[in-house]
Amino acid sequence: MKKQLNTLILFIATLFSINVAAHEYTADSIQIDHPWSREAPPNATVIAGFFQLKNLATKDDFLISASTPIASRVEIHTHEMSDGMMKMMKIDNVRIGSMKTVMFKPGGYHLMIFNPNKSYKKGERFPMTLQFKNAGKVEVELAVEENAHVHHHH
Repeated sequence: MKKQLNTLILFIATLFSINVAAHEYTADSIQIDHPWSREAPPNATVIAGFFQLKNLATKDDFLISASTPIASRVEIHTHEMSDGMMKMMKIDNVRIGSMKTVMFKPGGYHLMIFNPNKSYKKGERFPMTLQFKNAGKVEVELAVEENAHVHHHH
């Protein structure tokens, strides 16, 4: 009996730890997988947000804006090659094709979060509202991870 109880406790603890580490959100037909941000140095004037978007609908959707109570503004950005140099630029929206996945990652699409109200550390989270053309508003939390962290999606 004691062995069975220990096995059950271990199973529950493992299940709980998996749920804490993985966080995803679904609204309408948009799934947002593991929103995260890198730990920033104190007094950073900008931080970035990353995640994976999956569109499970039969029609395209668009991420059209983002906002957070922890910063003065949030912009959608991408990187583009211009005059032989990689440049970051603000864009108005990101198309998420029907039954497609779009990655927001370092060096690609990302959110630029301007003038955060504090320096967030590894293990903390902060709220973000993502606005989609069809799916509407989705409230998520970005998990703050180590600056050296490289996140891989499967």
